[in-house]
Amino acid sequence: MTGMIPPFTQAQATLLVRFLSSPQRPKDTLTYPQLAGFLFCLANGPELVPPSEWIPLVFNDEEARYETKGEAEQVLQAMIALYNHCCREGLEGKASLPSGCEILPLPLSNLGADAPLSQWAQGFSIGYDYLEEVWNEYTPDEFDEDLGALLMTLTFFSTPNLAEAYYQETNRKGTLEQLAQSMIEIFPEAMGEYAHLGRSIYQARLEVDDLDHASSGHTKIGRNDSCPCGSRKKFKKCCGSTNGTGTGPVFH
Repeated sequence: MTGMIPPFTQAQATLLVRFLSSPQRPKDTLTYPQLAGFLFCLANGPELVPPSEWIPLVFNDEEARYETKGEAEQVLQAMIALYNHCCREGLEGKASLPSGCEILPLPLSNLGADAPLSQWAQGFSIGYDYLEEVWNEYTPDEFDEDLGALLMTLTFFSTPNLAEAYYQETNRKGTLEQLAQSMIEIFPEAMGEYAHLGRSIYQARLEVDDLDHASSGHTKIGRNDSCPCGSRKKFKKCCGSTNGTGTGPVFH
Protein backbone atom coordinates (compact mmCIF):
# COMPACT_ATOMS: atom_id res chain seq x y z
CA MET A 1 0.00 0.00 0.00
CA THR A 2 2.78 2.44 0.84
CA GLY A 3 4.16 2.10 -2.69
CA MET A 4 0.96 3.72 -4.02
CA ILE A 5 1.42 6.87 -1.92
CA PRO A 6 2.81 9.80 -3.97
CA PRO A 7 6.12 11.01 -2.52
CA PHE A 8 6.61 14.29 -0.70
CA THR A 9 8.76 16.33 -3.06
CA GLN A 10 11.34 19.07 -2.62
CA ALA A 11 9.07 21.37 -4.63
CA GLN A 12 6.27 20.79 -2.13
CA ALA A 13 8.61 21.50 0.78
CA THR A 14 9.66 24.76 -0.87
CA LEU A 15 6.02 25.67 -1.45
CA LEU A 16 5.14 25.11 2.20
CA VAL A 17 8.15 27.11 3.42
CA ARG A 18 7.11 30.06 1.26
CA PHE A 19 3.39 29.87 1.97
CA LEU A 20 3.54 29.34 5.73
CA SER A 21 6.14 32.06 6.27
CA SER A 22 4.23 34.69 4.30
CA PRO A 23 3.11 37.76 6.33
CA GLN A 24 -0.35 37.17 4.84
CA ARG A 25 -0.80 34.11 7.04
CA PRO A 26 -2.61 34.43 10.40
CA LYS A 27 -0.56 35.13 13.51
CA ASP A 28 1.00 31.98 14.98
CA THR A 29 0.61 29.96 11.79
CA LEU A 30 2.96 26.97 12.04
CA THR A 31 6.26 27.29 10.22
CA TYR A 32 7.26 24.52 7.85
CA PRO A 33 9.53 22.74 10.40
CA GLN A 34 6.81 23.11 13.05
CA LEU A 35 4.30 21.58 10.63
CA ALA A 36 6.68 18.68 9.98
CA GLY A 37 7.02 17.91 13.69
CA PHE A 38 3.30 18.37 14.26
CA LEU A 39 2.33 15.98 11.48
CA PHE A 40 4.94 13.39 12.46
CA CYS A 41 3.44 13.35 15.95
CA LEU A 42 -0.15 13.02 14.72
CA ALA A 43 0.52 10.57 11.90
CA ASN A 44 2.21 8.13 14.28
CA GLY A 45 0.07 8.62 17.37
CA PRO A 46 -2.43 6.30 19.07
CA GLU A 47 -5.44 7.99 17.44
CA LEU A 48 -6.23 8.93 13.85
CA VAL A 49 -6.67 12.69 13.47
CA PRO A 50 -8.27 13.51 10.10
CA PRO A 51 -7.17 16.57 8.11
CA SER A 52 -10.50 18.23 8.85
CA GLU A 53 -9.24 18.56 12.43
CA TRP A 54 -5.54 19.27 12.04
CA ILE A 55 -5.58 21.66 9.08
CA PRO A 56 -7.32 24.45 11.06
CA LEU A 57 -4.69 24.05 13.79
CA VAL A 58 -1.94 24.82 11.29
CA PHE A 59 -3.42 28.29 10.87
CA ASN A 60 -4.30 28.86 14.52
CA ASP A 61 -7.99 28.15 13.84
CA GLU A 62 -8.20 31.09 11.43
CA GLU A 63 -8.62 31.41 7.66
CA ALA A 64 -5.50 30.45 5.73
CA ARG A 65 -6.06 33.39 3.34
CA TYR A 66 -5.36 31.63 0.09
CA GLU A 67 -5.14 33.98 -2.87
CA THR A 68 -6.61 31.58 -5.41
CA LYS A 69 -8.33 28.23 -5.59
CA GLY A 70 -5.25 26.86 -7.32
CA GLU A 71 -3.00 27.98 -4.48
CA ALA A 72 -5.34 26.38 -1.94
CA GLU A 73 -5.23 23.06 -3.80
CA GLN A 74 -1.44 23.10 -4.13
CA VAL A 75 -0.86 23.92 -0.46
CA LEU A 76 -3.38 21.33 0.65
CA GLN A 77 -1.80 18.66 -1.53
CA ALA A 78 1.63 19.52 -0.14
CA MET A 79 0.44 19.27 3.47
CA ILE A 80 -1.31 15.96 2.79
CA ALA A 81 1.82 14.68 1.05
CA LEU A 82 3.91 15.57 4.10
CA TYR A 83 1.40 13.83 6.37
CA ASN A 84 1.47 10.77 4.11
CA HIS A 85 5.28 10.86 4.14
CA CYS A 86 5.16 10.58 7.92
CA CYS A 87 2.64 7.73 7.62
CA ARG A 88 4.73 5.90 5.06
CA GLU A 89 7.88 6.01 7.13
CA GLY A 90 6.01 4.88 10.22
CA LEU A 91 4.44 1.97 8.35
CA GLU A 92 7.83 0.98 6.98
CA GLY A 93 9.39 1.03 10.44
CA LYS A 94 11.63 4.00 9.90
CA ALA A 95 11.49 7.71 10.65
CA SER A 96 13.62 10.67 9.66
CA LEU A 97 13.50 14.43 9.53
CA PRO A 98 12.23 15.68 6.15
CA SER A 99 14.05 18.08 3.88
CA GLY A 100 14.28 21.53 5.45
CA CYS A 101 14.49 20.22 9.03
CA GLU A 102 18.19 19.45 9.14
CA ILE A 103 20.17 19.32 12.38
CA LEU A 104 22.79 22.06 12.73
CA PRO A 105 26.38 20.90 13.37
CA LEU A 106 26.88 22.69 16.72
CA PRO A 107 24.62 20.98 19.30
CA LEU A 108 23.49 24.08 21.19
CA SER A 109 22.81 25.99 17.97
CA ASN A 110 19.78 23.73 17.55
CA LEU A 111 18.19 25.56 20.49
CA GLY A 112 18.08 28.82 18.54
CA ALA A 113 14.67 30.29 17.75
CA ASP A 114 15.26 29.92 14.02
CA ALA A 115 16.87 26.48 14.17
CA PRO A 116 14.88 23.92 12.13
CA LEU A 117 15.23 21.21 14.80
CA SER A 118 13.97 23.57 17.51
CA GLN A 119 10.91 24.42 15.43
CA TRP A 120 10.33 20.75 14.56
CA ALA A 121 10.37 19.93 18.28
CA GLN A 122 7.91 22.76 18.95
CA GLY A 123 5.54 21.33 16.37
CA PHE A 124 5.93 17.85 17.82
CA SER A 125 5.05 19.27 21.25
CA ILE A 126 1.89 20.87 19.86
CA GLY A 127 0.89 17.53 18.37
CA TYR A 128 1.56 15.64 21.58
CA ASP A 129 -0.39 18.17 23.63
CA TYR A 130 -3.30 17.62 21.26
CA LEU A 131 -3.22 13.85 21.85
CA GLU A 132 -1.95 13.79 25.43
CA GLU A 133 -5.22 12.55 26.90
CA VAL A 134 -5.29 9.65 24.43
CA TRP A 135 -1.67 8.77 25.21
CA ASN A 136 -2.38 8.89 28.94
CA GLU A 137 -5.45 6.70 28.62
CA TYR A 138 -4.08 3.99 26.34
CA THR A 139 -0.36 3.74 27.07
CA PRO A 140 0.28 0.57 29.12
CA ASP A 141 1.81 1.33 32.51
CA GLU A 142 4.94 -0.62 31.67
CA PHE A 143 5.68 1.79 28.82
CA ASP A 144 5.21 5.03 30.77
CA GLU A 145 8.92 5.40 31.48
CA ASP A 146 9.86 4.59 27.89
CA LEU A 147 7.40 7.16 26.57
CA GLY A 148 8.76 9.75 28.97
CA ALA A 149 12.29 9.17 27.68
CA LEU A 150 11.11 9.46 24.06
CA LEU A 151 9.30 12.71 24.80
CA MET A 152 12.37 14.13 26.49
CA THR A 153 14.46 13.45 23.39
CA LEU A 154 11.92 14.66 20.85
CA THR A 155 11.04 17.87 22.74
CA PHE A 156 14.50 18.65 24.13
CA PHE A 157 15.27 21.32 21.54
CA SER A 158 11.89 23.08 21.80
CA THR A 159 13.26 25.91 23.96
CA PRO A 160 16.48 26.66 25.86
CA ASN A 161 14.50 26.71 29.13
CA LEU A 162 13.11 23.22 28.55
CA ALA A 163 16.53 21.90 27.61
CA GLU A 164 17.98 23.39 30.81
CA ALA A 165 15.16 21.83 32.86
CA TYR A 166 15.87 18.42 31.35
CA TYR A 167 19.56 18.92 32.04
CA GLN A 168 18.85 19.66 35.71
CA GLU A 169 16.59 16.60 35.97
CA THR A 170 19.24 14.25 34.65
CA ASN A 171 21.73 15.21 37.39
CA ARG A 172 24.55 14.72 34.91
CA LYS A 173 28.15 15.67 35.57
CA GLY A 174 28.63 16.67 31.94
CA THR A 175 27.66 19.92 30.30
CA LEU A 176 24.41 20.96 28.65
CA GLU A 177 26.22 20.82 25.31
CA GLN A 178 27.18 17.21 25.93
CA LEU A 179 23.59 16.35 26.78
CA ALA A 180 22.42 18.11 23.61
CA GLN A 181 24.89 16.07 21.57
CA SER A 182 23.63 12.85 23.10
CA MET A 183 20.04 13.88 22.27
CA ILE A 184 21.05 14.45 18.65
CA GLU A 185 22.71 11.04 18.46
CA ILE A 186 19.64 9.16 19.65
CA PHE A 187 17.09 11.42 17.90
CA PRO A 188 16.47 9.16 14.85
CA GLU A 189 16.02 6.12 17.08
CA ALA A 190 13.62 8.04 19.31
CA MET A 191 11.53 9.03 16.29
CA GLY A 192 11.31 5.41 15.21
CA GLU A 193 10.41 4.16 18.67
CA TYR A 194 7.75 6.84 19.10
CA ALA A 195 6.18 5.83 15.78
CA HIS A 196 6.31 2.14 16.70
CA LEU A 197 4.71 2.69 20.11
CA GLY A 198 1.99 4.99 18.80
CA ARG A 199 1.09 2.69 15.93
CA SER A 200 1.12 -0.37 18.18
CA ILE A 201 -1.39 1.27 20.51
CA TYR A 202 -3.52 2.37 17.56
CA GLN A 203 -3.49 -1.14 16.09
CA ALA A 204 -4.44 -2.66 19.44
CA ARG A 205 -7.38 -0.27 19.70
CA LEU A 206 -8.37 -1.02 16.11
CA GLU A 207 -8.43 -4.75 16.77
CA VAL A 208 -10.84 -4.37 19.68
CA ASP A 209 -12.92 -1.68 17.95
CA ASP A 210 -12.00 0.94 20.53
CA LEU A 211 -11.47 3.95 18.30
CA ASP A 212 -13.51 6.99 19.26
CA HIS A 213 -12.40 10.17 17.54
CA ALA A 214 -14.79 12.29 19.59
CA SER A 215 -12.13 12.53 22.29
CA SER A 216 -10.33 15.28 20.38
CA GLY A 217 -13.13 17.71 21.20
CA HIS A 218 -13.28 19.36 17.78
CA THR A 219 -16.51 19.91 15.87
CA LYS A 220 -16.95 17.30 13.17
CA ILE A 221 -17.29 18.38 9.55
CA GLY A 222 -20.22 17.06 7.51
CA ARG A 223 -19.27 15.31 4.28
CA ASN A 224 -21.26 17.84 2.25
CA ASP A 225 -19.90 20.84 4.13
CA SER A 226 -17.21 23.07 2.67
CA CYS A 227 -13.73 21.74 3.42
CA PRO A 228 -11.99 23.72 6.20
CA CYS A 229 -8.77 23.79 4.17
CA GLY A 230 -10.20 26.59 2.04
CA SER A 231 -10.21 24.70 -1.27
CA ARG A 232 -13.94 25.48 -1.73
CA LYS A 233 -14.61 21.83 -2.41
CA LYS A 234 -17.02 19.69 -0.41
CA PHE A 235 -15.27 17.94 2.47
CA LYS A 236 -16.05 14.50 1.02
CA LYS A 237 -14.28 15.47 -2.22
CA CYS A 238 -11.25 16.97 -0.49
CA CYS A 239 -9.78 16.20 2.94
CA GLY A 240 -12.57 13.72 3.67
CA SER A 241 -11.63 11.50 0.76
CA THR A 242 -10.44 8.08 1.95
CA ASN A 243 -10.09 6.26 -1.35
CA GLY A 244 -6.35 6.83 -1.69
CA THR A 245 -6.67 9.12 -4.71
CA GLY A 246 -6.36 12.84 -5.17
CA THR A 247 -5.60 14.65 -1.94
CA GLY A 248 -7.25 12.22 0.44
CA PRO A 249 -5.27 11.20 3.54
CA VAL A 250 -3.76 7.80 4.06
CA PHE A 251 -5.48 6.17 7.01
CA HIS A 252 -3.50 3.65 9.03
